[in-house]
Amino acid sequence: MNSINLASDRKVQTSEKVTSPFVSMTPFHRVLIVGVLVAYLVWIGAQELPNSSSNAEAGLIFLALTLNFVLLLVPVIFYQPSYGWFHPLVFNIFITLIYHFRRSEIYTNGLQWHLALPGWSPDNLNHLVVYELLLRALGLLACYLGFWLSPTWGTPKIAFQLPRQLMPKVLLAVTFSTMVFLAYMQTQGGLVSHILSWGRGRRLELAGDSYWLFFIQFGLIACLFWLAMDRKVHLNPVFWGAAGISTLCNFFGSGSRSTIVYFMAMGLLVWLLREQKISVVRVAAVMLVGLLILGILGNFRASTFSGEVDWTALTGASSGDESALTTGLTEVTERSGVVDGVFPILALVPDEVDYLRGSSYLAVLTLPIPRGLWPEKPGLLGGRVGETFFNTTAGMPAGVIGEAYWNFGIVGVPLAYFLFGFFYRWLTESFRKYAHEAAATVLYVVTLFQFSGPSGDAVVAWLITFVPFLIFLYLIGAIAFRPGKQGRSQVV
Repeated sequence: MNSINLASDRKVQTSEKVTSPFVSMTPFHRVLIVGVLVAYLVWIGAQELPNSSSNAEAGLIFLALTLNFVLLLVPVIFYQPSYGWFHPLVFNIFITLIYHFRRSEIYTNGLQWHLALPGWSPDNLNHLVVYELLLRALGLLACYLGFWLSPTWGTPKIAFQLPRQLMPKVLLAVTFSTMVFLAYMQTQGGLVSHILSWGRGRRLELAGDSYWLFFIQFGLIACLFWLAMDRKVHLNPVFWGAAGISTLCNFFGSGSRSTIVYFMAMGLLVWLLREQKISVVRVAAVMLVGLLILGILGNFRASTFSGEVDWTALTGASSGDESALTTGLTEVTERSGVVDGVFPILALVPDEVDYLRGSSYLAVLTLPIPRGLWPEKPGLLGGRVGETFFNTTAGMPAGVIGEAYWNFGIVGVPLAYFLFGFFYRWLTESFRKYAHEAAATVLYVVTLFQFSGPSGDAVVAWLITFVPFLIFLYLIGAIAFRPGKQGRSQVV
């Protein structure tokens, strides 16, 4: 059976379907989720057993991971009819599970070395793993408290309307973003010259060019809205042509593979929320294609390090390369271990590196100010982690825990998550109010997926997509920021 139609079980879900727009869950589905997490823990424990005698921290890692999973399952165990698969608290389970699955090698074999901590022993490194897991559990508990103790926040007053001539407007947006892309390539000396600049470091080479990239993504945004509005759009070759052109412009403009994967994932979430069901086949297919894209585009981008562009890498035909799927899996695993910025932060702050005292969060507020006008404005966390701990100009991940701890120490972690719980509560109430609107569904998906944690990088990723999406909806007449009688914007 290709999909699990969550609306079919009328005896269990008739009342839940009325109260929850988040795709209601049956008791069987909740038991299944618990079973998956328990099975994963059993597998981790079985893999750790041979290493327990040589790794004194192995048992502590397992206990800290178990604590995280128990807290993670709270919304499922104490399930409410108003929850569902895409309720923020429940969806956070899947986002967090991806994070833990990526770290499976650390949980089973321990962290044997770290690029930024070359002199540290495996035992000391694994102590940092335990420390990070405990801080994550503390943050998760604070998030729940923030959600349940949150005061009643006012939801936005937006008039949603059914835009006329949607396809021509989408194609106009795609044409606009393509023209911006072509103009940007002219300023870069051509496509090949631009691609070769990635080998010298995208963070430096693309500095100051974010305004170009802001407008280039309008094509993908328009296609995402078209998908939400039209149930039959997947049968339209014009849609796939527009989405393909927009995807190429976005990748070649920014060199970012994650942008492509994120839009694929958000398109899937829009479809699932619109249809009010979970499709196992579609979820698995998007995950597989996402890994292939990471591998193929990763090999292509790596070819620029030699000063040449290997176009054959886009077909997966580069000689000597691993398969694209293997490359994608390897990179995802590596990024969660030996180059993860959270570990040097926990190890060296504040004894060797001072606290940021909120400056990385301030960097988000100052993002619209050009660095030419304020050369000393605070930088975002990724770049600062790379410069401080890895001696590189490349941005390095540190995650929510790393940023909160580097700014305010231990107290920063529960504080950041507690405030994020407030935000989750506001997001829940806002979507519940407008869940029948296709435009609201896309806005909710963008927020749920991109703003996945209380970090500056997550806020930036969300704003970069959310703001142009609001602009697009306003320009095509899909929304109006004023109270009044709402038009129809249901799916056609």
